[in-house]
Amino acid sequence: MPIRAAKVHDAEALWELRNQAILAGCRGYYPAAVLSRWTDGAMPQGFAQMVAGEFYLLQLQQEIVACGMLDVTNHKVEALFVKPDTMGKGYGRQMLNHLEQQAFALNIRKLVLESSLNAVTFYQRCGWRSLGHARYHSPKGITLDCMRMEKRL
Repeated sequence: MPIRAAKVHDAEALWELRNQAILAGCRGYYPAAVLSRWTDGAMPQGFAQMVAGEFYLLQLQQEIVACGMLDVTNHKVEALFVKPDTMGKGYGRQMLNHLEQQAFALNIRKLVLESSLNAVTFYQRCGWRSLGHARYHSPKGITLDCMRMEKRL
């Protein structure tokens, strides 16, 4: 399945994918009230421009099943989300591999990320190393426990 750079017109679908993935994947790792606050509300201003500049997506026929973001400036992977009914089928790994290859092509030799607690073992299976617990401060004003991770490319 081809992975392509996201476009402004993909933003709404990627925002919805993000919310679905958080609600399904993070259930049991964070309180329901936190998940609700993390995903409520409309797509924030500026998200579409960020999507068009830094996001990639993977489509299965016409359906977006995974997305991810490569922050080239900070050498960071962010916003890796998989559609809940396709989780466990390798789409997240495929997206992560693509982001790592993009970074390598740009001469980035080490990537970092902040993993939600539910995704730590996924990243470890993909060769990422845990650096310790951290706190993610969401623009929505919530703070989440997470794991800081890195991978040398």
